[in-house]
Formats: sequence, structure tokens, C-alpha cells
Amino acid sequence: MNKTLRLILGDQLNSNHSWFNTVDDSVFYVMMEIRSETDYATHHIQKVVGIFAAMRAFCSELKSNNHQVIYIKLNDKDNLQSFDKNCESLISNYNFTDFEYQLPDEYRVDLVLKKIAKSISGKSFDSEHFYTSRNELGAFFEGKKTYMMESFYRAMRTKHNILMEGGKPLTGQWNYDSDNRKKIPKNHKPITPFVFNTDLSDIFEEINKTSIKTIGTIDSKDFFWPINRKESLQLLDFFLAECLHLFGSYQDAMMPNEWSLYHSRISFSMNVKMISPKEVVQRAIEEWKKRPDEIQYNQIEGFVR
Repeated sequence: MNKTLRLILGDQLNSNHSWFNTVDDSVFYVMMEIRSETDYATHHIQKVVGIFAAMRAFCSELKSNNHQVIYIKLNDKDNLQSFDKNCESLISNYNFTDFEYQLPDEYRVDLVLKKIAKSISGKSFDSEHFYTSRNELGAFFEGKKTYMMESFYRAMRTKHNILMEGGKPLTGQWNYDSDNRKKIPKNHKPITPFVFNTDLSDIFEEINKTSIKTIGTIDSKDFFWPINRKESLQLLDFFLAECLHLFGSYQDAMMPNEWSLYHSRISFSMNVKMISPKEVVQRAIEEWKKRPDEIQYNQIEGFVR
């Protein structure tokens, strides 16, 4: 009987991926907190704690949906601290016949996973997260003398029919960036940011037991970033209701005593794939269509871009 080991990286926490549409007793998912990922660069402590917390939450979600999950924590005695060593050990100990993984976002990880796949019956899958396929950007710019983000932006708008009408941009203008460089008015008080208050001191203490080097500070008992899909969607809802109508105008603005202003603060959720660019754009456009008098076009175009 075939047994498949599927690796989930810390930035692949997409519960909508087709992998999870069915429960298969012959498939085991593995997630791991490893030093090769914490140590290849010096990360902010909030990033490390946030990713570990999101990974553990995703593990719990998969288990609650009856998927089989092997979870390796940072300080587990059997943790060999790298993708290849941990996977090789699991393949040997559990007699896995197949290894599957989603295409990683980083070249260095891509090389490691390809190496593992060569040692066993290995197969890669798209992460099902991005608007583009892996080679689409390279193909678009092949043979061109200049690489302009704007030209690719227009191609994506056209391909996916976003803010388009009859093959042309709504309003006849592609880009409203010139309208999105306003200063915050002198007596303006921005919206109070919506934050979470999660106690992640247990994860923080586990990291402190190691020699991992980080930058920045954290209030680990009051962590304010989302760590699961539900919270990510709550933060998106807040942004759409309270911030989108001024996002474009003030997207480049800064204030001495304000850290959030009208930004969405969903980058972390998108980067670890708890929510996708496509659903974010679709939700934002739906909100604009419901409130066209309140949300001017430059606001939605700036956010989509």
C-alpha cells in the first residue's frame, strides 16, 4: 500500500487548497518548525512567533477535519532542524512511498525540495494562491528591454477582467497613483486600528530557549496580528468597512504618533496564504460597488494595484 508524505511549509497555510478537499488515510501531512528557516536570515521576532502560531493553528484545523498531521515543534528532541533531514527520517521511519509538496516561493527551498523528491517518488503541486503561474512573469518580460511593473499590472487587469469594461479600463484611465499622495490633514484623527490580543508567550518562551537571533520587540502576551484564516478575514472586513474609502489618498502618508492609518495590514495573512490576493481584490471591488459614492475610484484602483 502506498503512503504519501505531504510537506506543508510555514507560508503555505491555505485551507482552500485542493489537497484538503478529501480525507485520505494514506496521506500524512508534515509541518515543521526548523532552524534552517529561522537562521538563514535574522527575522523580526513578531514574524517568527506569528508564523509558528499560524502553523500550529493550521495544524489544529487540519486535525479537526480528520486529516493526519505530523507536527514537529522547534524544541522536539527528534527535530533534525531542516526539511531534508526531517523528511528523510520520516520517510524511513514511516515507510512512505511517495513525497509531495507545493511549489515554494523561495529558490533556496525549491532546491531542497527537489532534492528530496529525487530520492523517492516525488511530485510538486501549484500553491493555488497567486494570480500568476510560476513562469508567467518571466514569459511576459522575455525579450523586453525594460521591466515595468505598470505594463505587467495592465496585462493582469486585462487577463483577469479586473476593473475593466469592453477590454478597456473603467474610466479610461489605468492608474490613479498621482491622486494617492496626499498628506494627512493637520487636525485629522485616523481610525483606531482593529487588533487582536492573543497570548503567544508559550511560543515566545520556546524560542528564548534556543540561540535563535531575532530583531525587534514583541508583547507576546498581547500579539495583535491575525494567526488564522478567521482572524484574517475579520481584519479584511474591518479594512473594507472602515479604511478603504481613504486608503488610496493616504497610502503614502505618515504621522509621528500613528502606526496604522488606513492600511489593510493583511500582508502577513497573504504572505502565509491564509487569504489569497484574488479573494482580497474581489472583496474590495464588491465593497466599492456597494458604496460608490463613499469610496472614490482612486481608492479602489490604488488598493487593487
